Amino acid sequence: MRKPRPGAIYNVCDDEPAPQEAVVAHAAGLLGMPAPPLVPFSAAGLSAMALSFYDDNKRVRNTLIKRELGVVLRYPGYRAGLAAILDAEGSALPK
Repeated sequence: MRKPRPGAIYNVCDDEPAPQEAVVAHAAGLLGMPAPPLVPFSAAGLSAMALSFYDDNKRVRNTLIKRELGVVLRYPGYRAGLAAILDAEGSALPK
């Protein structure tokens, strides 16, 4: 990260594209809980800004942070990252 390219846009994300509901369902499974039910946008009571955020497809690539900045992801996918969080914070969870 010593020499970022001025004006470059560096996306920060992992290597495992997934819809939000898949990430939430995986996190719930790690905690031994059922995934929360999916709620239609029309019934969610979201603000216009939130609706516009979730209504769009946010596919991004992290190629530049790796190639130009030399970033090596400690947890290249959300599954490994969530498991690491649980390992680190698991003892603080209510039993």
